[in-house]
Amino acid sequence: MELPALLTPTALQSWIQPHYRTPNYMRQLRIQFVKQQPFPYLELPDFFHFEKAVEIVKALTEELFEPKEADLFQFKQTADLRSTQNQILQSFRKFLASTEFTSYISYITSTTLKPRHLDASGTLYEDTDYLLCHDDRLDTRTIAYFYYLSSLEKNDGGGLNLFECKNSVPVRIGKTITPVFNTLALFLVSKHSFHEVAEVVRDVQRLALSGWFHD
Repeated sequence: MELPALLTPTALQSWIQPHYRTPNYMRQLRIQFVKQQPFPYLELPDFFHFEKAVEIVKALTEELFEPKEADLFQFKQTADLRSTQNQILQSFRKFLASTEFTSYISYITSTTLKPRHLDASGTLYEDTDYLLCHDDRLDTRTIAYFYYLSSLEKNDGGGLNLFECKNSVPVRIGKTITPVFNTLALFLVSKHSFHEVAEVVRDVQRLALSGWFHD
């Protein structure tokens, strides 16, 4: 399949690292995504330009993080970034929701996503914080994404666990994505997309920006 005309090098070059913008590599990602197990996902290290990542993490730490607690989860979260007054975060959210970037994500995930239909908020997990297993299905959510702005070790907890399913019921962890600074992780939301954020078990911070692209 040919790349959409919108995916020209100049349209994405101010944000995305060069090798992620080459047609051959984008085709490889598109093939890889649909073949992944336990369900379609991608883990894209060193995705954005490093200086952009540094600006974003500094800006996000200045946002207000409110505690969120229920039976399913315990962590801290900002308001959706559509309401932020920080120009760096406004610019980043605008790029994520742009026609160019939405087309890019649509291409590498073989989906049809709507520009400007994006949720984006900061999340902070600290010692004992967690998010229990669920599938993310709600309304028009199509691609879930996690942009990691801190790095953890496996023994810290806080990994994104993707579950294998049997008869649409999660049975075991099939893949764990350990947060690494400036890594973008994506997965396809479906009846099989059961996942969790493992409990953080050390005095560390798991900082990320996450949300959903919609169809």
